[in-house]
Amino acid sequence: MKKGLKITAIALGILLLLLLILPFAFRGKIEGIVKSEGNKMLNAQFDFRSLDISLFRDFPKATITLSDFWLRGIGEFENDTLVQAGEVTASINLLSLFGDSGYDISKIQIENTRIHAVVLADGRPNWDVMKPDSTATDATEEENASDSPFKVQLQRFVIKNMNLVYDDRQANMYADIHKLNAFCSGDLGSDRTTLQLEAETKALTYKMDGIPFLSNANIYTKMDVDADLANNKYTLKDNEFRLNAIKAGIDGWVELKDPAIDMDLKLNTNEVGFKEILSLIPAIYAKDFEGLKTDGTATLTANMKGTMIGDSIVPQFNIAMAVKNAMFRYPSLPAGVDQININAEVKNPGGAIDLTTVSISPFSFRLAGNPFSLTADVKTPVSDPDFRAEAKGVLNLGMIKQVYPLEDMELNGTIHADMQISGRMSYIEKEQYDRVQASGTIGVTDMKLKMKDMPDVDIHKSLFTFTPKYLQLSETTVNIGKNDLTADSRFENYLGYALKGTTLKGTLNIRSNHLNLNDFMTTTADSTQTEATPADAMSIIEVPANIDFQMDANLKEVLFDKMAFTNMNGKLIVKDSKVDMKNLSMNTMGGNVVINGYYSTTDVKNPEMNAGFKLTGIGFAQAYKELDMIQQLAPIFENLKGNFSGSMKVQTTLDAAMSPVLETMQGSGSLSTKDLSLSGVKVIDQIAEAVKKPDLKEMKVKDMTLDFTIKDGRVATQPFDIKLGDYVMNLSGTTGLDQTIDYSGKIKLPASAGDLAKLTTFDLKIGGSFTSPKVSIDTKSMANQAVEAVADKAVSELGKKLGLDSATTANKDSLKEAVKEKATEKALDFLKKKLK
Repeated sequence: MKKGLKITAIALGILLLLLLILPFAFRGKIEGIVKSEGNKMLNAQFDFRSLDISLFRDFPKATITLSDFWLRGIGEFENDTLVQAGEVTASINLLSLFGDSGYDISKIQIENTRIHAVVLADGRPNWDVMKPDSTATDATEEENASDSPFKVQLQRFVIKNMNLVYDDRQANMYADIHKLNAFCSGDLGSDRTTLQLEAETKALTYKMDGIPFLSNANIYTKMDVDADLANNKYTLKDNEFRLNAIKAGIDGWVELKDPAIDMDLKLNTNEVGFKEILSLIPAIYAKDFEGLKTDGTATLTANMKGTMIGDSIVPQFNIAMAVKNAMFRYPSLPAGVDQININAEVKNPGGAIDLTTVSISPFSFRLAGNPFSLTADVKTPVSDPDFRAEAKGVLNLGMIKQVYPLEDMELNGTIHADMQISGRMSYIEKEQYDRVQASGTIGVTDMKLKMKDMPDVDIHKSLFTFTPKYLQLSETTVNIGKNDLTADSRFENYLGYALKGTTLKGTLNIRSNHLNLNDFMTTTADSTQTEATPADAMSIIEVPANIDFQMDANLKEVLFDKMAFTNMNGKLIVKDSKVDMKNLSMNTMGGNVVINGYYSTTDVKNPEMNAGFKLTGIGFAQAYKELDMIQQLAPIFENLKGNFSGSMKVQTTLDAAMSPVLETMQGSGSLSTKDLSLSGVKVIDQIAEAVKKPDLKEMKVKDMTLDFTIKDGRVATQPFDIKLGDYVMNLSGTTGLDQTIDYSGKIKLPASAGDLAKLTTFDLKIGGSFTSPKVSIDTKSMANQAVEAVADKAVSELGKKLGLDSATTANKDSLKEAVKEKATEKALDFLKKKLK
């Protein structure tokens, strides 16, 4: 007995030892297979931080876990992460680890995953990462599949905490699935099995053409599916489905017949009432929904039967909702919304998607005694939308707080609506406005809006007038906090713009007495309530391609970032993703600026500005203080006292914060100043010290003109003169984005310079940077220059004084060279003594 127990204990010990050792033995092999197989199959970048193997977690199966797995695209999707998962776990038949016939995978679990799926406007998806095999046939594909080291005999698939974004820019669809948890079990390796499915997402948002159909919807489903895997037919058995508070069941089946899908499905909604339908409205479902009191009858039906092929052929379907004489009311509020009636239907007899019809007749309600109704019909939505809509009623905004808990919001005012429209899209596209019926008005009176952490909004009166050809906005003044904006406009082709995205044309006149753009910048708050600067909040302002506006602006005062503008007026033409500025004039930085040029987002990732500036009386110090570009290109402005005028042309791309990308900037210009103080400028101080004239540090420049070019990140100036009292300094050179200086100069010395005046000029080299300039004097060049100035007839006499022999002085050329050499030597000694 003891011997048997001993043998058993030894056997268990050996087994446990093997369970501990085997994972380490197979880890390298499996990690190599995963990476090599991935590289064979994927036209993308993928990797993981670590691979772990456990024989205990799911014994007798081996569990392989990839931690911090990611998959990125290449080419145009190089910066997009398609998949990022915290853990990807697979359970593998333990015995298959010891053979060469492949690894049987029975379970996959994915945790803490983010998926970002994108379809570009040209239809290319970022998930098309499988390498193509143009030579493969069906037979070879089956053979290759059988040769794969992984055999998927899946019995369980689990998703925990997945966030998924689907961004289809071609179809203009967007979906955001937040915190998805899903479970699927069944024997996918057999011909027939029962799949058990359960899934829930905490928040699903779905938009099409910018219209939100679902917003943060809570969706749950649990179902058993009879799966005929051999024939790809799936029949729904016991199941339940919930969308917010709407609970339903789905009967029927789906059969996959590539490329077609046959189906016969019906929605069972016996438990749906008006309150459940109200849960589809996000604002109501998120606010005290359980305590909401409702009354009235409601029905919701849906069925789908037939064949679907791609996007062109759809099965017969019908979705209908009816609400009769319903109401809702919050118990804590004095009033409710009643006389709610809805009759809405979307249907298709089967076949072309263009046979779909949408009907809302009516959607009506009464809010605090004021009735409002809407009717609409749409036919042939794909080929040539045939539409009809009518809205009529009064909305007393001040009564909303009596029927809905607004909390940190005050709202007042009245909206009067009375409008009708009917016609076909083709009439609008062909500008056949006489065949379109459109008339009516929407008026706003005494509207006031107050919200926490937002400036108050006040609209005294506004009126929109509709005709088939244009939309007219009468003169409207909007007060937002201390800001005011008055606008009147006329927009043509507004129907084509709203329904088809064609070009909106029109005129817009805007006026304002005070407009602080900083009030409209995004702010972020932390524990210290620190406000973000406008520069931090700025992003690229995209100019729409389908807008053709002419705008006249007359703004008395505009504040933006650190800058202040007064009397801003001019014309703006907005067209083809570009804003053309025509004589846009403004007072700023102590003077006046007139701009002619354009801002373009034709390439939205690299917006461009190309403009000419006429400058009058601009303050040097103010320009430095208010313009980041000046701080980088000309920091010397900081200590200059005075102002300048002139003109300049600049072409540059802009970054994501709408600031110039200085490395791309090209330009030229000419600036002049009449009265400039150089006190406190480091370079001038060093020059004054070099020529032993301290009083030059306080010199004032009466007249100076500076011609310059901007190229490859450097500002180059043509030679220009600065008069420093009796001294004249001529400078030229370049400065860089790194604030380095590369200048050369000459100072013409007056007679008052004493012995140094005999040298005529000082030659200077200015290097270093604006914060640490380096000034040096080219003494040898100065000595050469002094000798060159000596007349030929004085050379012989000078040679004798320098001690040259008679043979040398007899030859004129050799004499001049010898004199030059000897004089330079003497001059250098002289300069060294003078400049000590």
